[in-house]
Amino acid sequence: MVKKHLFSVHNDLKTGFFCKFFLTLGCILFIIYLIETLLHPIGLNDGVIGAILAFAILSLGFGLILYFFSCQFAKLSKIAEEVENDESLIDKEETNEQS
Repeated sequence: MVKKHLFSVHNDLKTGFFCKFFLTLGCILFIIYLIETLLHPIGLNDGVIGAILAFAILSLGFGLILYFFSCQFAKLSKIAEEVENDESLIDKEETNEQS
């Protein structure tokens, strides 16, 4: 049997949290990449340095995509709130019921 899952329009599916997480992770990895490339404090080989750069770019890209989704969910929530509080729609429904 299939269950129906109803989501509120105010639910952003944790995109705001994950956006901040991936952007922070990407920035940290990029800083590690820059420090290792310029100063060589750990002495990692080129393959590992390239992997750190790749994960930094992926994390930043995924964070930006989640930021876009977070903004869209915020707009959807605002539109839903306006529709719920729109008095002109309430007046039209009441006149149709009275007729």
